[in-house]
Amino acid sequence: MAEITAAMVKELRDRTNIGMMDCKNALTEANGNMDEAIKLLRERGAIKSAKREGRAATEGLVGVGTTADGKAGVAVYVTSETDFAARNEGFEATVAETLKAALDTTPENIDALKATKTASGKSVDEIVEDLRHKIGEKIELGAYGVQKGDLVVDYKHFNGKIAVLVAASAPGLADDKKDKVAETLKGVAMHIAANNPRFLDSTGVDEKTLAEEKEIAATQAKNEGKPEAIIPKIVEGKVRAFFKQACLLDQPFAMDQDKTVAQVVKDLGKTVGSDVALAGFTRLEVGSANN
Repeated sequence: MAEITAAMVKELRDRTNIGMMDCKNALTEANGNMDEAIKLLRERGAIKSAKREGRAATEGLVGVGTTADGKAGVAVYVTSETDFAARNEGFEATVAETLKAALDTTPENIDALKATKTASGKSVDEIVEDLRHKIGEKIELGAYGVQKGDLVVDYKHFNGKIAVLVAASAPGLADDKKDKVAETLKGVAMHIAANNPRFLDSTGVDEKTLAEEKEIAATQAKNEGKPEAIIPKIVEGKVRAFFKQACLLDQPFAMDQDKTVAQVVKDLGKTVGSDVALAGFTRLEVGSANN
């Protein structure tokens, strides 16, 4: 039987935030094997975990960044039940470690990110699981976004609750013009943070959403007693209004309401001598169901 030292007990307590006696008992049962002791503690905490599953995790933190070459960016959102937990140093460190792993590998989706190894040698899924057991809340990797292009910029709102990525294509863009493009894209990212568009442009609106909007518009017109013959025109106008509200490129630019975002980007292209176009965006917000 391995000797269970005070240092071993302290290490297990630091890693799990579980009581000293419980840690000592687990180490004794695991014959001093730290990983096996953690496994035992998790198994014994399974009832707590099951209770957490039904609780809402609507707080948390976002992280966002771009790769060194500026051609890719990632955004992550780790959820918690309370803002107090999200302000824990260990929570912040887990978000930072997750973000670094994402930046190093730019995985294509959230499942791939969960399996990605972090600097500690553990997967993202494992370090989030560690945090969940240490803090005792329902903590999850709630959302992930990745954008790639000729130039990608990131923006995190001052409250730390909203993260945005904007990707642009800019073929043949001169190096000395990149700062100008990045400056405008940063403005677009701030616009996205404030206005929360759902789609890049009208071509990205899925058929189900479009059909629902048309049905709502037609029903409203009928309920208002509009003549049947003009209802298609009313529906057409309502759809245009929906595009202006929901599609980024159709929205009036937050910093110049006389222009749409599409016009701002087109003007930028003329200024820098490149056909600049927005390739995509990601917006993650703490507590939002739209992530």
